[in-house]
Amino acid sequence: MSARLDRFNPSILTRIVALLAATLLLALGAMMLVAFRGPPPHARPMMLGEAAALMQGGATPTGSWTITRYRSDPPPLIEPGQKDDRRAAAQIARLLGAPSADIRLFKEAPPARMPDAQMTLFPQPGPDRMMLHGAFLLARRTDAGWLVVQARQGANSSWYAITLSLMAGIFILLLLPAYWVARRITQPIRLLAEGAATERPERADPLPLTGPPEVRAVGAAYNQMRMRIADYLSERTAMLVAIAHDLRTPMTRLSFRLEQLPDSHRDKAQADVEEMRAMVTTLLDFMREGTDSAPRVRIDLSAIVETLADDLADMGQDVAVTHSARAVILGDPVALRRCVGNLVENAVRYAGSARIAITMARRHVAVTVEDDGPGVPDATIDQLCEPFYRGEASRNRETGGVGLGLSIARTIADSHGGALSFANQPEGGLRATLTLPLDR
Repeated sequence: MSARLDRFNPSILTRIVALLAATLLLALGAMMLVAFRGPPPHARPMMLGEAAALMQGGATPTGSWTITRYRSDPPPLIEPGQKDDRRAAAQIARLLGAPSADIRLFKEAPPARMPDAQMTLFPQPGPDRMMLHGAFLLARRTDAGWLVVQARQGANSSWYAITLSLMAGIFILLLLPAYWVARRITQPIRLLAEGAATERPERADPLPLTGPPEVRAVGAAYNQMRMRIADYLSERTAMLVAIAHDLRTPMTRLSFRLEQLPDSHRDKAQADVEEMRAMVTTLLDFMREGTDSAPRVRIDLSAIVETLADDLADMGQDVAVTHSARAVILGDPVALRRCVGNLVENAVRYAGSARIAITMARRHVAVTVEDDGPGVPDATIDQLCEPFYRGEASRNRETGGVGLGLSIARTIADSHGGALSFANQPEGGLRATLTLPLDR
């Protein structure tokens, strides 16, 4: 359950942007609610004087009005949803100089929430100052029948389009600076995460102390921790190198003294001394790989691997390259040869043979070393690169090694920006994969 929650756990940048976007959407939603649920924008109404002019054939006034003229022999009847406005009809009859009985005005009934009129009076009284809204039907009786003028005021749809465009523009204009601010806030945190994720934090550059005060405090604490780790590793390395170096002198004296022993005891004692000397030499190599930084040059990794396989095959070992591809990388040739050599020697030591393949994948090259041995338990496969760990725990001279070969290989891979991984093959045996970045 926790793994599922971690998978869907958004970053701080995503959370800040989502919060700002939600806030803006809520604000715009409130604006849209007021705009679309409230009263629509009022278009220009029609004066009673303009309505009287329409009855006399005048031009259609402005304000999204649609005018229809026709004659009707029977008098027009009031329809559902309309009301007979006799007061306004009397005002129009006075403007036209006609009897009030010859003029009829039917208007849309106002909604229940509106005042009981659709006609608004200006502060200054007068029949020509009264206004008509929405839709109405004006009829005048003549000798040829009833002259009818039907008017309807269209909705102001452009107002809605303009409002939506302004809302979208405001949202975009506010979201872009919000994203910029959120990214500026989270950038120091991202740099801190990248610095902490490095395999060798003591070699990483100090983090720049930028951003909010809390982020700067975390960055300063990380830089101090990195310095303490570097000092600790330097002291440990110097101590182990000094111990390993000083052990060579008594072992050399011990070798001379062993010459005086009888042959039956001298051979076994000499073998023990040589094993101790090999352990000290391997330990020195392991410590130097963590401190030495040889210059990096452009090299063909396939040439190093093929030369190594040929040399081991000439020595009688069952080593072969099954697939090769030219891969140019930036690295230390001596260290990379030792890295691949340790993987191959580990396969030969425990399985008797090794098959090497070089494959390309996008911007990386992978060197795979496979064997037909028994493999390792899945529970201990992650411990293969730990210093002094050996899958075969007897530590006899037949199997050899002191448990530092794979540790040295991983150190070399990390220093070249690569990775070293192990996996048991389905058909049996162990597969070691060295991945290195290509030089573009």
